[in-house]
Amino acid sequence: MIEMRNVSKYYEIGKAHALKGINLKFEDRKFYVIAGPSGSGKTTLLNIISGIEKPTKGTVIVDGKNIFKMKEKELRKFRLENIGLIFQFFYLIPYFTALENIMLPIRYSKDKKDIEKRAMKILNIVNGEHLKDKMPIHMSGGEMQRVAIARALANNPKYLIGDEPTANLDWENKMKIWNTLKEANRRGITVIVATHEREFFEYGDYLIYLKDGVIQSVSQSNHKKD
Repeated sequence: MIEMRNVSKYYEIGKAHALKGINLKFEDRKFYVIAGPSGSGKTTLLNIISGIEKPTKGTVIVDGKNIFKMKEKELRKFRLENIGLIFQFFYLIPYFTALENIMLPIRYSKDKKDIEKRAMKILNIVNGEHLKDKMPIHMSGGEMQRVAIARALANNPKYLIGDEPTANLDWENKMKIWNTLKEANRRGITVIVATHEREFFEYGDYLIYLKDGVIQSVSQSNHKKD
């Protein structure tokens, strides 16, 4: 479980309060959608729960550990082993094939056995086996995002965190990506995704709505899981 206790984030540059006294719990094996307008604090919230940014105030507990009391090396290791990150702009290494991009985080994990075989298995999970030898420059946006999700899943994370992962895709690819996220959740992974796209607000189990760095509401979705 991830727990945010009275978390605030203030940026000196711009004199902006991105988050103001956030208290949230993310339970294991659930699917959370974080919504809100641009500038509401969605990205900052995701960066803090994944350990990328430190809060100005407050505590983040992940599986009983205060992650910001960890040393930097310990935090990087914890993130590598427990958290998979999906970004809006893919961030694939341009001179690596799809398979090589997925293999990269496995190379830094504690279990380095059968790296290529494991990477290929994950690529199959996102229906991207045909992309194995493709370079990012030869992929569509939807294909790159599938590879990015496979890379995020490479070390079998407990938490999968996505920041606007379908913002730059067409409708068909948006649906493919959201269904891939749903499938990851079915496999037991806790999924936390920020989006401004209303079509997906009730795609998960819970919808968290942010505005001006404050939680406006937390509601249970009305969808029925397949």
